[in-house]
Amino acid sequence: MYDLGLIPDYYETARKAKQFLNHNFQHYLNLCGMHRNQLSSPQLSPAPGSTYQNGVEKSVIAEAQDDIDIAEPARRAVSAIYRAMENCTDTMLKPYRRILLGTFIEGKTIPQLSLEIHLSEKSISTKKNDALCEFADRLEFWKRVYKCPEISNLIVRKN
Repeated sequence: MYDLGLIPDYYETARKAKQFLNHNFQHYLNLCGMHRNQLSSPQLSPAPGSTYQNGVEKSVIAEAQDDIDIAEPARRAVSAIYRAMENCTDTMLKPYRRILLGTFIEGKTIPQLSLEIHLSEKSISTKKNDALCEFADRLEFWKRVYKCPEISNLIVRKN
């Protein structure tokens, strides 16, 4: 079989995706004023909960400009990340979506996921790396859909 350079380094890709979801994802959430529990709620609203206290026109304009410059790109990034997780395979043998959402959105531990998905903790740990690699692949598509060039490529190619 001829390698076209498309085969990722499994462990490094999983490591990079995990680091991204633990750190960068939280940064994007912070920038757009969202919390993880808003993503799993039935009505996903990307609008931050802000209030205008003084009603002074300059303040409103400055806040609106900040929203355009900072919050909107962060909302798009959060949407791309969440959609990539939500779009992952979810079957009995490959419960990747449930593992990713459970871990990175709901904050569940491997023992909790094991009970919920009815697989051993060792199996969940192994499948978590598979899920992270699939997430990295799918994120490449969703970051183009949501126009998020600032999200780095998580796929590490074999040398």
